Amino acid sequence: MTSGNRDQRLADLGRRQFGVVSRAQLLTLGFSPRAIGRFLTKRRLRVVHEGVYALGPHSLSRDGRERAALLAIGPEPLLSHISSASRHDLMRFTATVHVSISSRVQRRLEGVVVHRPRRVDPEDRVLVDGLPVTSIPRTLLDLAQILPRTRLEKVIEAADRKGDLDIAAVQDAMERYRGHRGVKLLKRIVGSFISTPTANEGIERQFQLFLRKHRLPLPQANVLVEGLLVDCWWPEARFVVELDSQGWHKTWQAHERDRKRDATLLRAGISSLRITSHRLHLDGAEVARDVAAGLRLRPSGAF
Repeated sequence: MTSGNRDQRLADLGRRQFGVVSRAQLLTLGFSPRAIGRFLTKRRLRVVHEGVYALGPHSLSRDGRERAALLAIGPEPLLSHISSASRHDLMRFTATVHVSISSRVQRRLEGVVVHRPRRVDPEDRVLVDGLPVTSIPRTLLDLAQILPRTRLEKVIEAADRKGDLDIAAVQDAMERYRGHRGVKLLKRIVGSFISTPTANEGIERQFQLFLRKHRLPLPQANVLVEGLLVDCWWPEARFVVELDSQGWHKTWQAHERDRKRDATLLRAGISSLRITSHRLHLDGAEVARDVAAGLRLRPSGAF
């Protein structure tokens, strides 16, 4: 192979890999150890990690830093945790790269967090932007191990808004990785989001019992108000409660429809409150105070 062909193949590889190459790839292309040394001296190559180089002196892009980490940590590594969530557009990109590898490779890389799960199943290995990453269900499971609940809920909400939240797939992942430390938290969060054919009846019954427990007046149920079928209506207080059986809506369009319903009631001088099954169970005392405020009742010790 001529040096010209060799250099062209290197340039092509660099473009495909966002400006980074490994030493093993250079040797495969026909570069000798001495040639690699000359390139380093002339700054045609720059060390990113041991055995991984950037082509030229310019700073690497996000893609380049992540590809460099994958090349350095092999075999069969995956972007995971926050890096995977960022690739799936569920979190903001951070400078620290998170990589998972199932083998017992012991490497320390600057700017890289290396996770060593016992295994990652084939169905949880996907490509995003040409880079190997963990699937969304596996990513949520991994994030449940390192994020506080409030931040994880925001990631799940982001997946839901994008239409990428597959509850059945998340359940399947939790079942396949039963020993994973993220299962407990993830199960608590998605539990209120899992719907059943009788989900609406379930939360309506729960809310009726909730009102009795907190000694709050019972509403008219499933009645038309301003042309809208509402879940709970207190005509004297001109107050509506809408009950959502799921923690978050399945689509962003549904979210927008709800806001339009709220605006219709507001124009008619009717205040409204949305209550999810998730919040009813976790923030019961606060929900009771919210309902009492909507009914213009004085707070009492019962709340």
